Amino acid sequence: MIKKSLYMLCTASILSASATMCYKKEHMDPSTIEKVALNGGECNGTLSVVDMKKNGYQIDSMKIQDGKDGFNYIYVFNKNTQNTMALANTSGIILTDAELTARLEKIQEAKKVKKVEKDKVSSVDNGKKIYDTTCKKCHGDGTIKAYNYTRALKTMTLEEMQISIRDISNGEQNNGMGILMQPYANMITAKEIVDIYNYLNQIK
Repeated sequence: MIKKSLYMLCTASILSASATMCYKKEHMDPSTIEKVALNGGECNGTLSVVDMKKNGYQIDSMKIQDGKDGFNYIYVFNKNTQNTMALANTSGIILTDAELTARLEKIQEAKKVKKVEKDKVSSVDNGKKIYDTTCKKCHGDGTIKAYNYTRALKTMTLEEMQISIRDISNGEQNNGMGILMQPYANMITAKEIVDIYNYLNQIK
């Protein structure tokens, strides 16, 4: 857990010659950041926040940025207590553990939402590719009955589609047209079924 530290909303000015800046890129777990070695400045890839504090440094400012695969941390350390207090009173905001954790969780949640949206777009694109090359010639746009016999695919739930393809593949469902569908049912994967379903359900 990151202890009560200065979370700077703006870039801090280095007020003393005893100040040094260290950083850590793409770090996933906020609860361990104070114990991992930081790069740059006096940290030089070997000293952590804990080590710097033992060496007489205090945190002048701390900035967290959302990285590609984690968080980017920037620390400014200073041995001048007076400067640190002045900076806290005029240039930054002091956040408690709970407030800082809440902000980090919000960033993480936003990243999860972005990933879900990205995965959904990828799923739809893949589903369209498979559907256009494999399914469309019989099932049309998903609203018709193939050979005027089967259910329209767009009327099926994902579970119904999965069960139907499984049963056709196993030879347990044969309504007269199952033999035509069986080769496709045998080669389609579980993920491809989901992709096709997602594609069909975004067609207006």
